Parts: sequence; C-alpha cells; structure tokens
Amino acid sequence: MSSSIPLSVRIPSDDFEWLTTLDLKGATTPSDKLRAVIQRYRREHEGAQSYELALDWLRDFVQPFARDVAAYEHRSGERSEIVAAMLEWVPQLMALLASERIEDDAAHARRVEEMLLQRGAALLAALLRLGVAPLETAYDGTALDRQLPRLAALIEAMQTVRRAAPSA
Repeated sequence: MSSSIPLSVRIPSDDFEWLTTLDLKGATTPSDKLRAVIQRYRREHEGAQSYELALDWLRDFVQPFARDVAAYEHRSGERSEIVAAMLEWVPQLMALLASERIEDDAAHARRVEEMLLQRGAALLAALLRLGVAPLETAYDGTALDRQLPRLAALIEAMQTVRRAAPSA
C-alpha cells in the first residue's frame, strides 16, 4: 500500500455540501469521501483502458439498481427475466464501448464491430426467447407482447429485402 500524502484544497461550499451527503460505502468523513471519489474516478479512468476493468466498474455502477431489483423480487415473489437480461448484457456492451479505441486500424474496427454485434445479438436473442417463455418472466406479463410485433415486422422486412437482393 502506498503512503498517504496530506492534501489541502479549497472547494466551493455547494461541492462540500454535495460531498457530505454522498453515501459511499465505508466513507463517513469528508476526507474518507474525497478519497473514495478519487478511487472511484481512478477506477473509471483505468477501466477505459481494459474491457475487464470497465466491466467491473460498470457492474459496480449498476449494483444499487441490481440490489433494489433483488430486494423487490424477494419481497414480491416476482421475477423479471427482461431486467435480468438487461443487467447481464448492457454492462458488457458499455464496457466494450468504454474500453475500445478505433483509430486507423480497419481490422481492429471490424473486430470491435463484430464484438458489439455479438453482444447486441445476444441481448436481442435473450429478449426474443422470452417471447416463447411463460408470461411469468416479466413484472408486466404484457410488456413483451407490446414490443414483439414491431420486432417481428422488422425481422420479416429484413428477410424480404435479403431474399430480393442479388447474391454477391
């Protein structure tokens, strides 16, 4: 562990008020909270350099929501596979967007595009699979029914266009 270095700063009173109201695990004093904010920002910054670090940071970032969902589902006895799929796949997509850089490397750009498409397709497939599952997979049993016709129409239109297009 590195040694601590004293740091004295002046901040606007509204920033100080905001800092004191932050609820950061294990941080109670303004000094603790400032250290926690620096650590969180550093983790975010370092996450932009690595998919794994970005994924860890994003999962931690949505953890309060995931915790609320788990508590609600425990109390209510309900389960939403829609929310579960989003919690699984959206951080993965965001971690890719946060950690990848595309400069003048066409091969790398294609690899990133493929990775994004794979994860996006996995999310879409997870949601579409729910359309053939029992209605108990969502808090609102009609939520998926409201969206599936539009998706089905898009898939049908895409297939029609693909069949009409000349083969390459």
